[in-house]
Amino acid sequence: MNLDLFNNLRENKFVQNFIKELSNYLEKNLITNPKIPEANDTWNNLLADNLEVGNKKIISKYKDEMLIERTNILQDYALKTKDKGEMYYIYNGEKNEYNLCICEIEKSHKVITKKIEDLPEGSCLGSVLRKRGEDFILEKEDTKIIENKINNMIREKINEQDQYLNSKRVEGHIYEADEKNSGRIWLNDLNNKLSEEIEEVEFPKKLYETAQKGDRFIFRNGEYQKYQ
Repeated sequence: MNLDLFNNLRENKFVQNFIKELSNYLEKNLITNPKIPEANDTWNNLLADNLEVGNKKIISKYKDEMLIERTNILQDYALKTKDKGEMYYIYNGEKNEYNLCICEIEKSHKVITKKIEDLPEGSCLGSVLRKRGEDFILEKEDTKIIENKINNMIREKINEQDQYLNSKRVEGHIYEADEKNSGRIWLNDLNNKLSEEIEEVEFPKKLYETAQKGDRFIFRNGEYQKYQ
């Protein structure tokens, strides 16, 4: 009985020490390495590698167009609402800092980095801020307006991408593989020497796994097949 009591005390002491060490670790790391507050579910990081929106892979051509159009949306809105103050947009972040772009046309190439703690409470990725004096103000209404404009643009670009890729998938045409990466494969249309290289994002998974540079495929009955 005394031995059982000793073992229980020893186990309890071990648990207590573990909890204490864990608490110290969490406290230290939460203070020195705060996480970036998450954006809402409708914010899209257009700078992400291998960009996907929803479950849709975005090819480089349309990723670039999305970035340009986002800049245009921000500049246009900043100009229309100039009386509300200089406009900033939080487009990226890491560790405990945010990257903000200045939305005015003549300053659109400028980026400033601010610590999260120095920005208004509630600021997150995709937020619109205004500079008034030395302080930043979170503009919730403007954030919502910009969010809707950008997401409408993204949907339009996705539709354009679908139409573009469908136009490149020609029944009976033979395609030669170039490079592949992260579920994407670059194809050359051998039946159309003037066609630009296609970044295909809807390629059969099993075919993709074994595809090598120089392999040939035929588009038949609405899908790519190995060309023999």
